[in-house]
Amino acid sequence: MAAFFSIVTLFIFLAAGMALGQIRFIRENALISKLSSWTLYLLLFFMGFRIASCTGADRLLEIGSMSLVFAISTAAGTALVLIVIYSAAQRFSVMRKPMTVFVSDKDDRADNGLEQNDGYLLQNVGQSSLVNLREPLKLFFIVLCGFAVGWFVKIPGFTGETVSTWMLRFLLFGIGIDMVKNSVNLKDSLARPETIYLPAGVILGSLLGSLIPAVIFGIEPGKAAAVASGFGWYSLSGVLITDMGDQILGSAAFVSNILRETIALLTIPLISRTRFPHIGIGIAGATSMDVTLPLIEKCCGPEAVPVSITSGAGLSLLVPVLVPLFFQL
Repeated sequence: MAAFFSIVTLFIFLAAGMALGQIRFIRENALISKLSSWTLYLLLFFMGFRIASCTGADRLLEIGSMSLVFAISTAAGTALVLIVIYSAAQRFSVMRKPMTVFVSDKDDRADNGLEQNDGYLLQNVGQSSLVNLREPLKLFFIVLCGFAVGWFVKIPGFTGETVSTWMLRFLLFGIGIDMVKNSVNLKDSLARPETIYLPAGVILGSLLGSLIPAVIFGIEPGKAAAVASGFGWYSLSGVLITDMGDQILGSAAFVSNILRETIALLTIPLISRTRFPHIGIGIAGATSMDVTLPLIEKCCGPEAVPVSITSGAGLSLLVPVLVPLFFQL
């Protein structure tokens, strides 16, 4: 019952943000975006604080190894399932012709052909990947700061749970505003079959991938599926699982989803040059609507943006439903 109340509360804050985002002044106010950023920073700080407060040193290696296996297996599972789906869709002419690599500089596309600019393009997207890694590294550093404070500063009776819960609610409120701010033509997007089978492939691939760490670490399949259902949204999935009573698994969910986002940032430039470039959107999961979106647009082209945002938004809406659902199985 408590888990259900928590989910309803989160959706209320999300819906309130979307409703308030309809007001132009709120939607375009730079202060709102800054408040959302600082809310995220505080949430991550107290997430690290809670990990340190409730975790012994002997469990840190377990959390790290578990997180790495979850990140790799869910990303690989997603890629394999989407390869099968895209191959079948192309064979039966369900999807459009695979997109070519998008190069933003028109002068580099002109007379000599794309093949002659491969070296420049690889260098360009590679530099873009490193730039995009700055944000997840900064967020991870904030978590480490919270962990250090929680490890060395012990406050009797205080674990940061209440603070992180309210920070999460305010973060969802800000996300609701951002979803309105970054709105796309949902009618046109939903008319494309890819809008349905791309996130469906992400869900199926992530769940199949979760079976590997479940076997390796002896985790119940339902709880492993709950970790995988974060789809890269670390600030929500980790807190949800922690609030439901599993500090170790919640910590692993948080770290594994950060690692999944990092894997996406490193692989999107490479995957964009393959037969099915949109598989990179799938590996990005829920982050394809925000953190990884600029890199997706740069590597896959502007026409990838609507499906990227729609897929990320759909997965984001499912996270607060699927994580508690699978955890309770």
